[in-house]
Amino acid sequence: MKKVVIYLRVSSREQKEGGFSIPSQRKLLTGYARRNDLKIIKEFEDDETAKKAGRTSFNEMVSFLKDRKNKDINTILVEKTDRLYRNFKDYVIVDELGVTVYLVKENEIIGKDASSHQKFIHGIKVLMAKNYIDNLSEEVKKGLKEKAESGIYPCSHPPLGYILKKRENEKSILIIDEKNKELTKSIFEFYSTGLYSLGSLIKKIKKDGLLIPSNFPRNSKLTTLTKSTIHRILSNPVYYGDFLWNGKLYQGTHEPIISKELWDKTQEILNRYKDKKILSKYNTKPFVFKGILQCGECGRTITADRKIKPSGKKYVYYSCTKYKTNCSQKAINEGKLDDQIIDDLSVFKIPRKVVSYLVIDLKESLSLKKLTVDKDKDRLENEKKRLEKRMSDLYEDKLDSVVSRAFYDKKANEYEAKIKDLEGRILKYSKANISYYKTGANILELAKKACFLYKEGKIAERQELLHFLLSNSLLMDGKLIPEYKKPFDTIYQRALYCDWRSGRDSNPQPSA
Repeated sequence: MKKVVIYLRVSSREQKEGGFSIPSQRKLLTGYARRNDLKIIKEFEDDETAKKAGRTSFNEMVSFLKDRKNKDINTILVEKTDRLYRNFKDYVIVDELGVTVYLVKENEIIGKDASSHQKFIHGIKVLMAKNYIDNLSEEVKKGLKEKAESGIYPCSHPPLGYILKKRENEKSILIIDEKNKELTKSIFEFYSTGLYSLGSLIKKIKKDGLLIPSNFPRNSKLTTLTKSTIHRILSNPVYYGDFLWNGKLYQGTHEPIISKELWDKTQEILNRYKDKKILSKYNTKPFVFKGILQCGECGRTITADRKIKPSGKKYVYYSCTKYKTNCSQKAINEGKLDDQIIDDLSVFKIPRKVVSYLVIDLKESLSLKKLTVDKDKDRLENEKKRLEKRMSDLYEDKLDSVVSRAFYDKKANEYEAKIKDLEGRILKYSKANISYYKTGANILELAKKACFLYKEGKIAERQELLHFLLSNSLLMDGKLIPEYKKPFDTIYQRALYCDWRSGRDSNPQPSA
């Protein structure tokens, strides 16, 4: 009996339901083999969508037929042309194998002994199969575009924090995944504070127990968080209600997990680190004090370099560029700068008792903030109500044929755009008090832990911390003269002189 392999393929759900299912193909081919004394050695099956070459079982079949162990097997049994080939590349691959192909439904045998006419017709069928695939792909793309334009997320894989659910019309929509909602939201909230790098953010998430469940469906890669995964999440507009598809931003109809305000703040932090990477393109060596210090004598930049002692020990030193100047400042070892900054950061120790009334100060400041913004918020809400009333009146005028359809569409679009803008501004006011207090609490937390974070951090983390705390610091006569950014400058001064109460009573009573 002649040895053969059979190949089965279905490329779409419609084909499964329309008589081209894997079981129906198997029944046809095994029956044909039995009637024609053909011995089936192996079966290869692909149940995939028809998008591109690279089917798993197709490739396995090609490898199997190429193997010298199977040199006595040189025949493929398949239902018809478009079951075997998805494009012309597949045709070339099979042709180079030098095998004979039995196209059972088409009653054709294509091999070395086939006539030129048979091969010509077969080639036409291959091109027709390719054309079918192209048309199918176009229809799929057209459907996805229509889906995107109607505000429905078109991708088949939901982002972390969402799951896909089918509606009655069988269109899958995004709904919030309650299991991973808090994880996703926390990623944005933590990163927007500016206190975390991507690496330290992952550590924070793990420490807080905000891990993706091990049984998370669909994509096993998401069972662990990596820097690239975190960056993808932080860069995805789907979380505030929009989504990107084919390079274009669409307004989504799904429920957002975060506010647009939190998204914008996150992008500022991401762009800040992106700009730093661009600036350091030509100086990629990691130095803790790089880009932080200026010469206290001539104002030039302090540069860093790594040297090797005769003993082989490596060390880093910092020196003034001295370009076209007679600067007398000498180079200083990084170890000495480390000691100085650690001593300086240790000043930030805030007594527990002081923290309690600093929190009270923050709350008082929060109350004052509420009073100052309430009037503006009321004004915006009144303006929104006024526009909504106009929209309602305009709709009634349209129903009564007082205004034309074209006029209605134009004015309705204007009102909708203004209302959406007002809603965004009102939302900012609503959340301003919460973010204001959170920011204050985060500043206090960082101030308390600054020295510890510097001691325990790696080079890049130390550098990041100093960039966050310092601005225009000087190096003079081997001494570091730090200049702290606001509000850390105030915290530093009060901690340095133990003057925590200064400024708490701006109207002291005169002595009796």
